[in-house]
Amino acid sequence: MYEQIAKNKAKSVIIIIGFVAFITVIGFVLGYFIDYENSIIFMIFALIIAAISSFSGYYYSDKMVLGLTGARPLSREENPRAYYMVEGLSIAAGIPTPKIYVISDKGMNAFATGRNPQNGVIVLTEGLLENLNDEELKGVISHELAHIKNYDILLGTIVAIFVGMISIISNIALRSFFFRGGKSKSNEKSGGGILSLIFLLLGILLIIFSPLIATIIRLAISRNREFLADSTGVLISRYPAGLASALKKISESSKVRTANNATAHLFIANPFGSKTKSFFSNLFSTHPPVEERIKRLESMSLGVGV
Repeated sequence: MYEQIAKNKAKSVIIIIGFVAFITVIGFVLGYFIDYENSIIFMIFALIIAAISSFSGYYYSDKMVLGLTGARPLSREENPRAYYMVEGLSIAAGIPTPKIYVISDKGMNAFATGRNPQNGVIVLTEGLLENLNDEELKGVISHELAHIKNYDILLGTIVAIFVGMISIISNIALRSFFFRGGKSKSNEKSGGGILSLIFLLLGILLIIFSPLIATIIRLAISRNREFLADSTGVLISRYPAGLASALKKISESSKVRTANNATAHLFIANPFGSKTKSFFSNLFSTHPPVEERIKRLESMSLGVGV
C-alpha cells in the first residue's frame, strides 16, 4: 500500500512534467504554422499556459471537478446516515474525515477528489444514497476512502484537468488549421521545403492524436487503481460482500448526466452506463470489467454474505 502511494505521487509529478512538455511542443508547432518568425514566442506562450494549468490543476482541480459534475455540499441534517458512515470509516482508514458532496442524479455512482487526505472530498449521487442498503453504502464509501488514502485522488484529478485541456487545445488547433486551409507564413518564409512538410505532418499528428494520447494516459492509471481501491476498501469496511453487492446494483444504473470524458475515470463505475458493450468500448474503457471486480471481491469474502 505504501509503495503504491509513493508510486502515485511520482506519477503525478511525471504527468505534470509530461503535460508541460507536450503543450510546449504543440505551441511551437502551431507557431511555426501561423508565423514562422514568431514560433518561439508561441512556444513560450504555450509553456506559460501549461505552467499555469499545472499549478491550478494541483491546487484547484478538486473545485474544477466538482463544478464540472454539478456536485453540491451535503449537509449533516440532510443525510445524517451518510455522515455517520463517512466519519466512522474515516477513523478506520486512519485519515481525516473528507467533505461530502452530492450530485442530483438518479444514477448510482460515486467518486473522490482532492489533492491529499487533508483536502479530500467524497461525491455521491442521490440515486446511490437512495438505493443502497447500509452494508453496500459502506462498501462504496470505503472504496472512495481508499482512493483518498492511496493518493489516487491527486493523480486522477490532475489527469481529469489535463485531459480536458488537451482536448480543448487540440480541437481549437484542428479547427484553425482547416479554416486556414493549411496556409501559413511559415510555408512562405521557408519556401515550402522539406522542413515545412515535416512540421506539417508532425502538427497534424499531434493535433489528431492528442485526444487518443489523453485517453491512453487515463487507461494507464485507472484500471489497476480501481482494483487496488477495492482491496483497500475491503480492509477498511471488513466486509467484501457489501461492495460486491453494491457494484452489482451500480452496474445496472451507473449513468450520470453531468459526467464527461475528462471526469469519467474518477467514478467508481462507468458513468456513461453499460448499455453499449462492444469490443472497442471495453478496450478503451477507463474501468475494469465489473464482473471481474465482483469475482475478486467474492473470493475475498470466503462465502460470507455472498
